[in-house]
Amino acid sequence: MLKNGLALFLLVVALSSCRKEPNFPDEPHIQYLRVEQSRAPLEQGQDPRIARDIISIVIRFQDGDGNLGLSSTIKEDTEAPFNFGSPYYNNFIANLLIREQDPNGGYRFVPYPFPELSSEFNQRFPRVSNDDRKEPLEGELKYTTEAFDSDIFAPGTVVKFELFIYDRTTPVPHKSNVIVTDEITLFPDLI
Repeated sequence: MLKNGLALFLLVVALSSCRKEPNFPDEPHIQYLRVEQSRAPLEQGQDPRIARDIISIVIRFQDGDGNLGLSSTIKEDTEAPFNFGSPYYNNFIANLLIREQDPNGGYRFVPYPFPELSSEFNQRFPRVSNDDRKEPLEGELKYTTEAFDSDIFAPGTVVKFELFIYDRTTPVPHKSNVIVTDEITLFPDLI
């Protein structure tokens, strides 16, 4: 079973009241910026033969009406359509793709075959703005996961993520565009 040390952090929300507000569509738009990869330190009692990679993905976002993020303490962010079990419960969707050899001798990326129907990598990110004013927002989100153990993924396994986000529009949240990260080689130092 994957250990999901998933964290999602808001890096920057950059809008200043002294400059002209940009005109973004109400549907969120995201752009892939970069992947950061590091090795997790050994935890007490952890088998030293099992390595864990930390993968962080940084994306840029823009949203015209500023309704990004969900709170666990604001009632409307926990009710339908954002209630547990709903397809909109998580607002950051990260589908893991794994590279495999295709029959023609090349490579292709296919969805990772999780034992359960839902992805281990989807998450909720917190509200980007502290109020409900309808205003354009832009900034960066950093998505981090420690769910890559060398006893599950062989050193040298190549993966990438397909990502999108949802906003808080009701009754049906707006879905952003879909982006794909660069290829990520797991445990490159162990190959």
